Amino acid sequence: MFTYRISSFFTILFFVLTAHSLLTRKKTIRFCIVAFILNTLFIFLNGIYLTGYTDNEGIVKVILYFISFFYIVYLNLVFEESLSKKVFTFFSIWLFSTIALFIATPFAELVSGIDDINYTQNLIYIFRNFINILFLLAAYFGIGKHYKAILNLVSDKTIRYMSLYPVIAFLLLITNFTTPTHIAHLRNFNSIYDMILFLSFIIVGYVLVFVGIFSASQIVSMQCNMERLELISKTDSLTGLYNRRYIMEKLENELINYKKTKNKFSIIIADIDYFKKINDNFGHDCGDQVLKVVSQNLRDAVQERGFVSRWGGEEFLILLPETEIVNASILADKIRKIIEEEIIEYNGIQVSLTLSFGVTANEDYEMIDDTIKKADDALYKGKGQGRNCVVSS
Repeated sequence: MFTYRISSFFTILFFVLTAHSLLTRKKTIRFCIVAFILNTLFIFLNGIYLTGYTDNEGIVKVILYFISFFYIVYLNLVFEESLSKKVFTFFSIWLFSTIALFIATPFAELVSGIDDINYTQNLIYIFRNFINILFLLAAYFGIGKHYKAILNLVSDKTIRYMSLYPVIAFLLLITNFTTPTHIAHLRNFNSIYDMILFLSFIIVGYVLVFVGIFSASQIVSMQCNMERLELISKTDSLTGLYNRRYIMEKLENELINYKKTKNKFSIIIADIDYFKKINDNFGHDCGDQVLKVVSQNLRDAVQERGFVSRWGGEEFLILLPETEIVNASILADKIRKIIEEEIIEYNGIQVSLTLSFGVTANEDYEMIDDTIKKADDALYKGKGQGRNCVVSS
């Protein structure tokens, strides 16, 4: 009995360490140690109680269910993944450990050579924990990284469906044997052939589960990559604003919408005053920082009211759907004041700057290029008036 308790402790330890290799810890190491000690003490007390009722199959099963429940509580407290993913991981580890027990039993009987049940049981415990150690090493050095990646990609809904198989396998195994403390309890299988067939059923089914999860994760990963590529295709790499190609598409769509609803849209073209001097005096890295700061200010000012794009170089184009030119001019002047008061620090250098704005709204007879040209002409008119101003056209 003492050997069984020592073996059980190491089985629990390997179980918890494997869980730490497959899941992401959200609590401190001290918290995990305390939780592990309390959980292990509870399981040991139940194990001692269980050994007194090995002939009562109902009590043994209830205790095993209680032990499983407290394992799930431990995982839920310590790790940050969703409950369904923790449950799936718990039954995955438990299922492998139980399979290790089935593999260790005939192997121990084969190599023992002694008609001593206690000696054979000790060999079973040794072989089982040896297999558990191999699984722990595989989880820590190889499987864990890929397992976490798959869990992150797969939705909780998919995991809940996939969890049905290991949970059913758990119930099936509990039905076929009660406790590993006596070899006789493993004799529900009529032959080695039956045991191999049963284990093959579980293993093949579990492989299919992971194939399903992997396939689902591949689809999600492909969708994420497509979204990322789509984002790259429509944004400027330096500022993160929409690029010229994408804003032209939005302008064309807005013109189509105008023809249906007759709701005008406005365009603001903004240009950083004397940007070349900033590059010449402080370097292009400083110029890039200026572009980033201005872009963030434009984005914050416009928010959900429109679309901000990098039109080219130090120029920006803002599209404001269903906005009259008066309101667009008010917004442009608000941005002008924000930029005028902005002091940009770069490597100990303080840079102040201003923006000039050209504002216009579309007309019935205009094409997109005509509307853009009106805003551009207004901008250059502002440049000629001394810069740092808003000119409407």
